[in-house]
Amino acid sequence: MPRPPWLEALGRPLAYLKSHRRVSLLLALIMVVGGVSGTAVAIQGQGQDINSESAAATGDHTLTFKNDTGHKIWIGSRVNADGSKLPGNLPALDPDKSATITIPEHEAPGYWRGTFFARQGCEGQSGNGFHCAVGDCGQFADHCETGQQPTGLAEFNFDPNDPGKAWYDVSYVDGVAEAITITPNDVAAAAGQECQVSGCVKNFLATCPKDNLAADGRVCISPFRDGHTPYSDAVTKQCPTAYSWSKQDAEPGNHVMPNCTKCNGMTVTFHEPGHQESKPLPPKKKTPLKPVVKKPRKAPKPPAKKPMPPTRKGISLNAVDGATQALDNSGSIWFYNYSSTKGSFQVPKGTEYVPMVWGPGSVTDKELGRAKKEGKVLLGFNEPDSSSQANISPQKALDLWPRLQSTGMTLGAPAVSHDADKAGGWLDQFMKGAAKRHLRVDFIPLHWYGGDFGPDAANQLRSYLQSVYNRYHKPIWLTSYGLADYSGAQPRFPNQQQQSDFIKASIKMMDGLGYVKRYAWSTLSTKTNPMGLYDGAKANPSGQVFRSVF
Repeated sequence: MPRPPWLEALGRPLAYLKSHRRVSLLLALIMVVGGVSGTAVAIQGQGQDINSESAAATGDHTLTFKNDTGHKIWIGSRVNADGSKLPGNLPALDPDKSATITIPEHEAPGYWRGTFFARQGCEGQSGNGFHCAVGDCGQFADHCETGQQPTGLAEFNFDPNDPGKAWYDVSYVDGVAEAITITPNDVAAAAGQECQVSGCVKNFLATCPKDNLAADGRVCISPFRDGHTPYSDAVTKQCPTAYSWSKQDAEPGNHVMPNCTKCNGMTVTFHEPGHQESKPLPPKKKTPLKPVVKKPRKAPKPPAKKPMPPTRKGISLNAVDGATQALDNSGSIWFYNYSSTKGSFQVPKGTEYVPMVWGPGSVTDKELGRAKKEGKVLLGFNEPDSSSQANISPQKALDLWPRLQSTGMTLGAPAVSHDADKAGGWLDQFMKGAAKRHLRVDFIPLHWYGGDFGPDAANQLRSYLQSVYNRYHKPIWLTSYGLADYSGAQPRFPNQQQQSDFIKASIKMMDGLGYVKRYAWSTLSTKTNPMGLYDGAKANPSGQVFRSVF
């Protein structure tokens, strides 16, 4: 399909742009109830129709949101960082209810580009602790103040000056909860993709890989939005008219972005995850019964047990003697070395290197160029809240962040040394600043060192991981963790049995957390740190456990 002019100008599909933009606090789509002049509200049948008198006069499109999920949803919205106005007073819909809004595409800047999504499992009072299990985007029920956590999106480009008029798509690039469809109103679908229905009514959660499920199984999160994965392949197989990865619109023969030049409005329907499209079953043919002949049953052969390959396990390292052999022996699928380059270090075949911009001095064209050449994922500043590490303020990190973002790599936030879950902490200030500046952060790297060497250590780690996820609702990489007590004059470390027990318990615990995408033990060699797993190229007892646990 030919790429529309606005898409060519932007260079990325709308599905890709959502990772770069953050919401602005400009309010539009004002829906006023009562004696205040403006948009009128009327209840009609099963739905709430919000009819704007200005729509007919200006030719603005309308969007009708329909709730077929079987549970209450709260509509959320985000806009591109191009002056499009963020909607306010968005509706909450009970099951089988609907509501209609008018898009202010003729107001400044003369177009509207953004997304809508369904928030579910919401609790609390608007403006005071309001939060949602899926699609959370801040503490307000009627508008968003932050970027939303991964879920399915209905995306639109309404531009009166575009000959293609309205462009639209359903995007599952970041994740999928309820199935979404977009249907142009009062116009028949034409040849090609003109006015076609976008999206499908499928149960995407039923086929979601276990590791990608989050929010108690309510949402399936993409492990990597910018390339083909088993997640994207499964989504495309079930629904070829929805985005499953960010650049799918550039693939020959794709059907992910239709347009409609004749419709005055569209209906966005959020469907029950378990609902399937069905066709009438043909009448059953009557066949004569045949006698059942019982055959002796053979005992089934037990399936051969094969070790499952690691999918998330990694490690931090310094290039000491024996590190290449130890890394290869450890079973790690990825590693990092606190640098933007692996240098002359010999990387074992099949092991991914993840570069890091350690501190502000690393934000140079040379360092960023090496990182982009050697990896696909970029870790942000190392413990910027520590005077002995990167030691920079959230403001300075935000000022430098566009340079990291310009690499186009998947970006991990700066990894703070502690209190990543605290309101007003270093990371909280950075994430709020990133949202206000429309900066992209793809996941949260964390560091954690436990001073309790007993059996409760894994539960303490889990509590911290959950608390951080509840605050930011982004995938987590636990990039440095272990047992160490730094509370005294001298650091205290566990014995080999305590460390081995914790490795087994912590990995088993994280296997049940879909939002923890990767983890890395600190560190590979005892030459670097007493928590190391290898003495040269030979695994110590806890290293043997780490090697054997997937």
